[in-house]
Amino acid sequence: MSNLHKRQVYVGLLEILKDSKYYYSSRVGVDYCHLTEDGKMAVLEYIDQVAPYMLKKDQQAIEALAKQMVWEELKK
Repeated sequence: MSNLHKRQVYVGLLEILKDSKYYYSSRVGVDYCHLTEDGKMAVLEYIDQVAPYMLKKDQQAIEALAKQMVWEELKK
């Protein structure tokens, strides 16, 4: 997965965490911060939406690497 795609996943999750409807952030400490029930559902839905694209990009990267390796061997 490219850095751009990793950044997109990070930003998507960060947007969920910034919303107090989805994430309770306590100033007392990290022990008191947690996803709300709506937040748990939002994260699952988000992952469910991006997972196919993540896997597709990963498979494309593996295939590109395999092709490159074959071409390098054929050049020898």
